[in-house]
This record gives sequence, C-alpha cells and structure tokens, in this order.
Amino acid sequence: MKKFNFTKKIDAKSDVKRSHILQLIVGLVIIIFFNIVGYYFFTRLDLTSEKRYTLSKSSKKLLKNIDDIVFIRCYLEGEIPADYKRLRNETKEMINQFRSYNKNIEFEFLNPNDFKDQKEQAEFYQRLFEKGFQPILKTTQQKDGQVRQYMFPYLEITYRGETKTISLISSKGTEEQEILNSSVQNLEYNIYATLRELTSTVKNKIGIIRGHGEWELPYMWDFVNGINEYYAVDTITINERLNALTERTYDSLKPNEIKFRNLYNTLIIARPLSVFSYKDLYILDQYIMHGGKVLWLVDPLLCSMDSVQSKRETYAISNFTGVEDPLFRYGVRLNTNLVMDMQCSKVPIVTGVYGDNTPQFTYYPWNFFPIVSPNANHIITEKINPVKLQFVSSIDTIQNNIIKTPLLYSSNNTRIMNTPAIVSLEILKQRQDARLFTLSHLPVAMLLEGEFISAFRHRLTPEMENNEMIAFKEECDTNNAMIVVADGDIIRNDFTNNQPLPLGYDKYTREMYGNKEFLINCVNYLSGDQDMIPLRSREVVMRKLDDVKAEREKTFWQIINIGLPIILVILIGFIISIIRKRTFVLKKTYFLSTQKLKAKNKTKE
Repeated sequence: MKKFNFTKKIDAKSDVKRSHILQLIVGLVIIIFFNIVGYYFFTRLDLTSEKRYTLSKSSKKLLKNIDDIVFIRCYLEGEIPADYKRLRNETKEMINQFRSYNKNIEFEFLNPNDFKDQKEQAEFYQRLFEKGFQPILKTTQQKDGQVRQYMFPYLEITYRGETKTISLISSKGTEEQEILNSSVQNLEYNIYATLRELTSTVKNKIGIIRGHGEWELPYMWDFVNGINEYYAVDTITINERLNALTERTYDSLKPNEIKFRNLYNTLIIARPLSVFSYKDLYILDQYIMHGGKVLWLVDPLLCSMDSVQSKRETYAISNFTGVEDPLFRYGVRLNTNLVMDMQCSKVPIVTGVYGDNTPQFTYYPWNFFPIVSPNANHIITEKINPVKLQFVSSIDTIQNNIIKTPLLYSSNNTRIMNTPAIVSLEILKQRQDARLFTLSHLPVAMLLEGEFISAFRHRLTPEMENNEMIAFKEECDTNNAMIVVADGDIIRNDFTNNQPLPLGYDKYTREMYGNKEFLINCVNYLSGDQDMIPLRSREVVMRKLDDVKAEREKTFWQIINIGLPIILVILIGFIISIIRKRTFVLKKTYFLSTQKLKAKNKTKE
C-alpha cells in the first residue's frame, strides 16, 4: 500500500490555515455572544471623576415607568458661539443618555435661523415668542463676516399631548461663563423634573398655613413658584376645624372607630405674628401624630429693617405665637435673642448727597444679617450656597428620643444679643471688636426626626374632652420629621419696581444666596422626594482649556499627537515580527526533530 509523504511545507500551511479558521470561528462566536447579551442587558462605563455621563438612580427609575413616546425638541442649533455649542452638545449627550435607558425618548434639534424666506423666519420667531421664549441676541463671526442672530436655548418636551417648555439657561451666577456652567450642571435635573411633572398623575399636596399674620403670597412668590412645579400648593386656614388638616371618617355603627387621612403631605408655617388658638395647635399636633410633616419658619423676636432705617434705632420685641411650647416638647427651644455674626451681608446707608440732590449710599456690614453656613454632611444642605438670614435667633435642643440634626449654623465669630435688644444704626459707625464674637456654630435651623410624642399628652382641657376629641393619638407610631428655622425672613423675596426678585438674591450686593435651594430641599425631604435633591445640586466640572498654555506648548503637543502614534505602530510591528520569527523557528525545530525521530525509528525497523 502506497504511503503518503506529508512534507514540511504542506503540514505548515495546513496548520496555519486551521489556526486562522479556528480564530475566525471563535471571533464570530464572541461577537454574536456579546451582541445577544448587549440586546438584553445594558451598561455603560463612565470614567469621569464626577460621573458626568451616568444618569442618577432617580432618572433611571423614572424612565422605567415611561411607556409612551416622549418627544423633545431643542432650538439651540446652527452657527452659534463656542460656549453655547458646548451647551448644545452637552444637551444632546444628556438626551441620548435618557434615550439609552428608554427607546420611547425621541428628539430633534432645530435651527431657528435656517430660513431663506425672511417672512417665514419672522412668523417662526413670533410663534416662539408666543410660547414665552426669550431669545438671546448674539453676534457670531462667519465666512461672510459678522452675523447678528437670535438664539433660543429652550427645550419643548411633549408627552401624551401635553407640552412643557424649559429654559436651558440657569438663573445662577452673574458672569456668562458661570451661568453656562451652571446650565450644564442643571441639565439632568431640568429634564428629569419636567418628565416627572408630565408623567405624574397625582401630585403631593403642600399646605401653606394662613390666619396668624403669616407672609402674604407675593412675599413668597419665588418659593411658591419653585415648588408649584412639583406639588399641588394650597393655602389653608385652620380656624379650629378638626377636618382642616386631617380628614376624619366616622363609622355610624362604631362611633369609637375613626379613620384618619392627612389632607396635606407637608405644611409650611411662614413667620406667624399672632397667637395660635389652643385648638389650632391641637389640630396641628394631631396632624403630626398621624405622620404629617411641618416646615416651621418662626421669628422668636420681631425686628424690622424699615423701622431701623426710619427711626435710626428700634427694639427687638418677643414674638409669642404659642408654637414655642409644642416645639419645646418636640425637641427644640427657640431662644429670644439675636445672633450677630462677623460673616454678614451689607446694607446701604445714606452718607451724603450728590450735586443734583441724589442720595449717596455707602455699604456697611450689618452683623444682624448673618450669612450662615450649611451642614455639608446632610443631603438637604450638602451642596448649597451659604444662606442669608435677617434678625435670626439661635436654637437649643431638648433631650428626648428625637434625633436632632443642625442644618444651618453661624460662623466661628458670633455673639448673641439677649432681650431687651436695641438695634441701632449707630453700630455701623463703630468698628466691631472681633474679641467680643467668641461664640461659634450656633444652630439656627434644625431637623427633627423620630417618633414624636404629642404636646397635648395629659393636657387636654375639659371642654376639649368631648365627642369631637375622641381617638386622640398620644404619639407617632412611625418615624416622622419636621424642620425648624428661627427666622421667618428666610422665605421672603425682595422687590424692585414692584416686581419680585429671585429668592436669595441681594439687590444691593447682587449676590445670590442659597435660600431658595435650601427651602425647596427641605420640602423635597419632608415630602419624601429625597431623590430630587442630589439632582438639583449635582456638580459637573468644566475643564476649560488654558489658552495661554495651549499656545505656548502647541508645537510640543503637535509632535506628540503625530509622532507618538507612528512610533507606537512601528514598535508594535517590530515586536510582532520578532514573536512570529521565534514562533516559526520553534515550529521548524520541532518539525525537523520529529522527522528525524521518525526516520530513525523506520531505519531500526
């Protein structure tokens, strides 16, 4: 029988061919496997330190529940300045992130200046103006020279026939670059908040208590406008009505069994001036015992800057409203003093007159308007700006079973003025002695959490012990929370030309403080919407290019960017050739030794 003689060349080629075919099959199997896995499981790898390209858990949770088309239209497109291009690109990236978790997200970017017919463009502008768009007029350098054009940095989000419009431009900051950076940081929050508003069928109800001299709504305009996007806001006067805050359903067959349901998720009491009746306090107490949350903004002392400026001095008088005793039993004491702080805002004082009888103002630091620091270790105040307060008092805690967390506190250089306190502008003429400001970190806002015990335990009056007061609840059976701030002015927005200013904006120094963010965070926390707080305070680091350094090192980096890849390719090719050469030599040596061994065995046979 004829034997086949497999030569070295044929065996080598067959081995290489089999190896290549095997590699191709393995590669195809791996590709198909990862495609199948990727179809059913989605993940992304974000290597940025601040996780810029990672959606929060809140956004992912919201997107899971969207089962219909959400259409997003952006009007920031075309030849626009570089900074606004960055905002546009970040907006595209953010929308793409939302779409990667839910394919129902669809979007388009329109150029509002892409019209050949001037009449059509004017009509398009008019439609945008009617929607409330406020354009930004910019001059850009194009091929044909400088061109003036309108930009509309807005998003329109439509879901099930309802459309909401949001501005991409943040209200934070004064410089354009600072505003744009803040706009990029707020992208996820703005889109999330709008989607949440569009997709939520029921809003939590927020009640603003009236009837005790609290701030009128115009003085809380910016705050109410801020929470109105997410909550159903209502004003309520208790007026000693048992069902004002908590609905009580009586069973005709079993009169001793009553079903309770709080009508409001959270209540806001903003600077009461008159005394709460005993029954009103009882109704508030029972609302708390049944799980209701309260944001207390109370002035222990009354003092007005208008009185100080008109009379040059005034007395800070006690503001007894009746809430002091329940708050004491819940765990805090509002002190009747004034906090003076070296870290404070400035007020304008007339120091002269110009030639045309125009008053000349000079700004002096006013120690009664402290700039207090937020607690960096709590979610409510973790990343907000310092908060501006006016004639604030300190808060002490009472030892009980309630957990107390200070949210705002004074600086390291603080002193207190006890009652009777005289507030005079003469203080401005005196240089304050820092040695007198020996106190530090006095709490002025406190979070209370735990199972509260009723302030009316063993304290019901005989006239209250009737059929109306049955089913009195002595303590919470679940954890509850309330926030107490010893300043009612924290919620008040200033006015200019009878127009309300943003809450926290100082119209004299033009600084923006964190009053609004703090109060909205408080409402979010009390209402169980803690997931919204990190989104609002999320930071995205803007790594700007150093133009001077870039110009100085331009040649060096050009050489690196062009030469380094070439060197790497040559180096890798050289290493591969050496490896292949060594592999070939080893195979050849092994083949020759095998052939010699076979020949030797054949000779012996």
